[in-house]
Amino acid sequence: MKPFRSKRLRLRGAVARAARREAARAGKWFHFYGDDRFRVGARPKASHRYFAVSAFAVAMTIPALTAPVSPTVITAEIFIVEKDNPIDEDVYVASTSGRVEGLIDGDLTIITGDLTISGTITGSVIALTSGTVRVEAGGVIGGSLRSASPSVVIDGAVDGDTLVTGAGLTIGDSGSVGSDVIYFGGVFVADGSVGRDVRGRMITAGIDGSIGRDVDIAVEFLTIGASAEVGGDVLYRSANDASISSDAEIAGGVFVLPAQSNFFYGVLLTMANVIGFLGFVVAGLLAFWLLRSTGEAAVAAISSNPIKSLLIGLGVVLAGPIVVVLLAATLVGLPLAALVLFALLLGLIFGPVPWVTAVADLLFRPLKRKPGLFGAFVIGAVLWRFGIWIIPVVGALLYLIALIWGIGGWVLGGWRIREARDREREVLPEAMIVEEDEIPEGWEYPLAPKGSAAVSAQASFTDRVAGVMAEPDADDDDDPETDA
Repeated sequence: MKPFRSKRLRLRGAVARAARREAARAGKWFHFYGDDRFRVGARPKASHRYFAVSAFAVAMTIPALTAPVSPTVITAEIFIVEKDNPIDEDVYVASTSGRVEGLIDGDLTIITGDLTISGTITGSVIALTSGTVRVEAGGVIGGSLRSASPSVVIDGAVDGDTLVTGAGLTIGDSGSVGSDVIYFGGVFVADGSVGRDVRGRMITAGIDGSIGRDVDIAVEFLTIGASAEVGGDVLYRSANDASISSDAEIAGGVFVLPAQSNFFYGVLLTMANVIGFLGFVVAGLLAFWLLRSTGEAAVAAISSNPIKSLLIGLGVVLAGPIVVVLLAATLVGLPLAALVLFALLLGLIFGPVPWVTAVADLLFRPLKRKPGLFGAFVIGAVLWRFGIWIIPVVGALLYLIALIWGIGGWVLGGWRIREARDREREVLPEAMIVEEDEIPEGWEYPLAPKGSAAVSAQASFTDRVAGVMAEPDADDDDDPETDA
């Protein structure tokens, strides 16, 4: 019966869309099995997500003393991308070691021990490691490499920039960096090629390869070998004269500036700033993934209710220490005081995240092309930390603004999510409300579980819809196609 079937399909689609919309408003979980079968219930528990955020924040506190693409988050003992098993999206990894032999068509953000790249990564790499990051000969990073690691060795190709902080950075004979190299650390060796500038602060630097433009570094000991080619000037700040071979080709001049005092202190401070920034970016990305709905609500709260978010954040920042002191004054309240103090420490790390995201989203609003939650956060974080670095006096105020406003956004956004989830279930049609039951063994997805309350309710609803639609219409009686 073609007219009957058409009406039923239209009704089924409308009911499914209405159910999904009402479930979202009520903060419920909606799953559509297909045909006329769907299930409404509580959302999956997120206790493991909060635990993961807390554990990650503790891990990032130590180094801090130190796009619209859907990402994949992986936790594993050993992370391996094989040649015949490519990944076509951004990847976030926590592992003890990592190896990329195949293709990652996106960005790689990883916390690991040793990392080896012999395959191709079309995007950028952010790596926080306790071991060596090695781009082997034949390995390719299509974007930039940003790493806080004891040692980084580049024997392959990095098409973008390279920003490294650690004990050593080596660009081998077969290695190449397409754009700038920025290094803060101990020993820098450039035997390969660099497309543009070399900048940074390091203890020793040895250049025996090709530099496309300028060398502008603060260094204790600088050596430029006979095979070196520099397309611009060599400008270095040091208390010691550089050792420059007479066979080295330097297109510009060689300039020496007075060394700054407390050189080693400056190197350590710069390394701490870079590691802290990378840690903030990784922590923010992971927090948004683990708390996606709360993060989006926090950013929306700052954008839609800026004054309310600011006042709530100010109240939390001012009242938090007072609550800790009052609770710690009693033996019973001591555990609660520890929990509140821990929450305040988390706020120092994650607090500014929604504010910097909201600011970047506001900047992109006139362009009518939003970068998405993850992209807006990364762009906002770069602009925010850049403002803190270049304006030292105003930088502290800028951090406090982001902290207070961001904490207010987290609290207000979390409260809105909690309110939505606590709404009465009567907002849904009665036929769609079922009692939650355990999924029986032998359930074959996507079929609904046999014998469950969901099946009974859905069958009753389906029968009622079928009964209504089966009633003949007055207009259909004269339709010969329908009668046939």
